[in-house]
Amino acid sequence: MGGHGLTPQASTHAQARVDAYLGELTRLLRGPRRRVAQILAELRDGLDQAIADRTTDGRTEDQAVDSAIDRFGTPQAVADAFAGELVTAYDRHTIAWYIATGPLVGIWWLLLLQPHPWRAGLVALLTAIPVLPLIAAAIATAAGTFATTGRLIRWLPEASPDRALTATIAIVALALAGDLTVITLYLWSGAPLRASAILAIGASLIRIACSVVVLRHAALMRRGSTGADPGPTGRNDAHR
Repeated sequence: MGGHGLTPQASTHAQARVDAYLGELTRLLRGPRRRVAQILAELRDGLDQAIADRTTDGRTEDQAVDSAIDRFGTPQAVADAFAGELVTAYDRHTIAWYIATGPLVGIWWLLLLQPHPWRAGLVALLTAIPVLPLIAAAIATAAGTFATTGRLIRWLPEASPDRALTATIAIVALALAGDLTVITLYLWSGAPLRASAILAIGASLIRIACSVVVLRHAALMRRGSTGADPGPTGRNDAHR
């Protein structure tokens, strides 16, 4: 963070205090890296302006820094104010990743377990790929969460960050269960490990590892957002 300055005349001591404040915020903010970086940049600009305004009013630099930081609030208060926004951003980012990887993983299993799905009836398809109901549930949950956390909230009820995070956890759990199920069924079938089988299993194993990481991260975000103040603390001041 040392690449940003308050003003050309600002002391190293004042810069260090702002860096320490934003450094603590960096530790507390949980969410997509790009959005966290944007928030930190906005907060730094707001702090720089607030300190400059107070210095112009005749306060010493230390007094200006104290006043600006007090107005913004403690790092924990500011992190709590952004928690809901970051949780929703994380949910949409995660769901988008699963929507993108779902067809890539699914196509290998479809070709492996039912090479001609258009010729098979529904019963035969479900017998060959028993995780299809899980996939349908995940797709429906993903579509509903995307619709109620994005631009469509102009016409639809907006999902709270907690509900969106719960939906994300459910989607990841369904994907994890689906990947584990198809791998287990295929290995138990005794079928030979052809190249297509290795590709399908490898793709699912990668997504299983990612799902475990996502579930752990989501659990940390849920604990971190518990009791968070959804009010405007810090956010309004960042734009003053």
